[in-house]
Amino acid sequence: MEVLPLHQVAPEARAEVAEVITEHSFHHKGQPETFPCNPQLYLSLLNEPALTLALWQDLSTSPARLMQIAPGLYQGTDGNGTTATWSFVLRSPQMHALLCNLEYRSPRGPAHLEGRIVLIVHTNYYKEASGSPWIQHEVEAFVKVDSKGWRAVAKTFRPLIERLLVDQIQEAGWFVSLMGRLVETYPNWAEEVISSHPQVPQETQGHFRQIIEQARRPDSSPGRPVLMDQAE
Repeated sequence: MEVLPLHQVAPEARAEVAEVITEHSFHHKGQPETFPCNPQLYLSLLNEPALTLALWQDLSTSPARLMQIAPGLYQGTDGNGTTATWSFVLRSPQMHALLCNLEYRSPRGPAHLEGRIVLIVHTNYYKEASGSPWIQHEVEAFVKVDSKGWRAVAKTFRPLIERLLVDQIQEAGWFVSLMGRLVETYPNWAEEVISSHPQVPQETQGHFRQIIEQARRPDSSPGRPVLMDQAE
């Protein structure tokens, strides 16, 4: 209860969420990040992972893939051995919680790891004196490793996994904030990408286009963003 209001968590997931939090193998809470973004735009990107990934895939050659396999249930792979299935167990403007089943198979060896993650996003909303909206969020993760024999190798691999967890948590927050800022700066690009992406449902496309128009700034660019490595 100090971490998550369990009475707000989906009833069918409460026991498992509590287990992962109380019996976690690793825990990390990222540094808060504050950035300008329309609140509805931010929530759309957070609530609809397919939107965020579609925008990123248009900018990069990332092998990451994502599909929605049931209402509120997603499955994805990073293209480097990690496969995850997750669902939102709590969604509110101030807090999002996801329960994830994770499997990792090393493409370069026999390493195999299975575990579960409870990922929590804490969000606050602010306005400047001028009325410009700002978001502050931080990402927290509890990881429980379920693989047999884990304790025997925990001492060797723990520092490596903890370092990886720290980096991934920080990047997860940056990922959403970056997409929010890019959509506000390049709204035409965002509308074009979302309208033609096969993994984004028609209803979601229409709703997101409305939010883009609401968040459109007078100084927005009609072009598209370019990643630094592509620009070079």
